Amino acid sequence: MRQTVSVILPTFNRSRFLPAAFAAIHAQQLTSWELIVIDDGSTDDTQAVVAGLSSRTPQPVRYLRQDNQGAYGARNTGLQAAQGEYIAFYDSDDLWLPHHLSTCVSALEAQPDVDWIYAACELVELETQKVIRPNSFYDRGEPRPFMRLAHDARGPVRVIASRDAIRCQIRYGLYCGLQNSVFRRRVFERLRFATDLRNEAEDQLFAIRAVAAGFRLAYIDDVHVRYQVHSENSSGAGMDVSLEKRRRVFEPLIRGYERLANEMSLTAGEQRALTRRIGRDLFWNLGYAGYWVAGERRQALTIFARALRMWPWDLMQWKTYMLALARTSYGGEGHAADVPNRPV
Repeated sequence: MRQTVSVILPTFNRSRFLPAAFAAIHAQQLTSWELIVIDDGSTDDTQAVVAGLSSRTPQPVRYLRQDNQGAYGARNTGLQAAQGEYIAFYDSDDLWLPHHLSTCVSALEAQPDVDWIYAACELVELETQKVIRPNSFYDRGEPRPFMRLAHDARGPVRVIASRDAIRCQIRYGLYCGLQNSVFRRRVFERLRFATDLRNEAEDQLFAIRAVAAGFRLAYIDDVHVRYQVHSENSSGAGMDVSLEKRRRVFEPLIRGYERLANEMSLTAGEQRALTRRIGRDLFWNLGYAGYWVAGERRQALTIFARALRMWPWDLMQWKTYMLALARTSYGGEGHAADVPNRPV
């Protein structure tokens, strides 16, 4: 019998998270699902752990192993095997709340024009379970910019009704992560994740492609996922992230954004937003928080200059660049405290 939802779970050397992941999936109020575990070349005991957990799971579980291709290559492999009417992606280190699948599927069935629905995350510190942010849709109690986009209110569902979603995703984010979303199958009959850049933030670019392709997004202002923050997260955010990890995250992301300009027909406003985004990521996330903080001043200055050539209208970036240039020219140590931090 065909299951309603195909749950795709990519994993790489994270067997310690799998028992909790299986438990959270098994606890879903919607029980018509299949689980596809993609082992992306793990060298730990992932296979044995999955075998043990699968034997105690009444729903269909498939284990597929492949040579390491990255998380999005693993997700594409899962999509090839998926048979469900809807698609959901489970990140092995996060936890779905029990109503996630049932609420999202019910909303999609009630809104036949919606292709992608998502809800909020609660951010918690893995080791202590301390709540860092109770709802990812809000910043210090204020709604994120995407919540101000034109939308159709259909009960608790907000259907985004504006092409400006592309510009909003580029500038601020739609907060439509894969782990807090459910998709109609037809989205992936037309689109797949790009894998050649090994971009760990490919979902940010995928959302832009999906909107540009005419797929409609909607959101529910309710927490569906506990996003657990720890040192192994793929995100490059934060000042304490190593230069190696920051390069691994932001260099492919920036190249992906640069590619979008050639792949898609963007409006003038979208193109400006894209250029500004690339400039800011180059300057702050790679140049400042990456190379400058790591003490690699010359490389930081090169990236600062490249960013300012792309987007020369940011006074804070110019001030930071000139101070960094002066510190370097006069033999200063070039620590992060020597120049202004990026604006909040």
